[in-house]
Amino acid sequence: MKQMMKYIILFSIIVSSLFFNKQLVAQNYQETLNFALNQYDQKNYSVALKSFKRLIYFNTDGNLFPLYTAVAEIAFLQHDFETSQYNYGLAYNVAKSDSLKNEMLFGKAYSQILNKNYHYAIIDLLAVKELDKNTKQKLNFYLGTCYFGLEQFDRSKKYFKLCLDTTEIKQLDLLFSKHNLLTPSPRKARILSMLMPGLGQFYVGKYRNGLNSFLLSVGLVAIGIRTAVNIDPLYALISVAPWFQRYYTGGYTNAEKIAIVKRQNKRSTLYNSVIDLIVKGNNKLN
Repeated sequence: MKQMMKYIILFSIIVSSLFFNKQLVAQNYQETLNFALNQYDQKNYSVALKSFKRLIYFNTDGNLFPLYTAVAEIAFLQHDFETSQYNYGLAYNVAKSDSLKNEMLFGKAYSQILNKNYHYAIIDLLAVKELDKNTKQKLNFYLGTCYFGLEQFDRSKKYFKLCLDTTEIKQLDLLFSKHNLLTPSPRKARILSMLMPGLGQFYVGKYRNGLNSFLLSVGLVAIGIRTAVNIDPLYALISVAPWFQRYYTGGYTNAEKIAIVKRQNKRSTLYNSVIDLIVKGNNKLN
């Protein structure tokens, strides 16, 4: 009898312990959640991110979707696009509806785009289920952006056109002209400066830079000739030629870099104009 009472008491202690532990865990979980939300509201994103990750680790009710989404959004705000896209993917896996799944795919694709992983973004976007007109338009815009980043401009224009009506399409064709997309040519700038120092810089519109390159190269050639005539050709070759080679190589390399930057700036301006065009078209529809 005493042995039985001993087991009953022991069993009661274990059950009570489990009950109170469960209450304590639940209380700690709620406190951590409140703390994480508070830190997020105060824009203490690093602290909030750690707290939400802790909540994911200790989660017991299986409701992980809002936690994965919170981590993805906070990582995005911190420009940690790799962590952001990963957690959007986890949220997608546990989302209960197609609309939420689409939202997570768009979030993941956006993070991939900002990380310049355009191919991966396209793979995610192709999994979107087109439920309504707005979703379809958003999908076309994202695909157009991805192909623009990949410099596949014909494909990009094709998807951007699907976001516009007939009146805006003509303007889009003008924006996607070769002049806006392909000039200045880095290769052409390099070759021109190889033919004559400074000419590549003149081609890309950097006249002062081009003039400096030209005068410096001409000056070194003049010094080299004078040294060869008055002192010794071999001495001129040893003393002046390395400097000329350095500035000559630097000149055409610099011209190429300037052309690349200028062309990228033109493409960025073009892309912003496309966005303005699409926004304008949507406002007209509304």
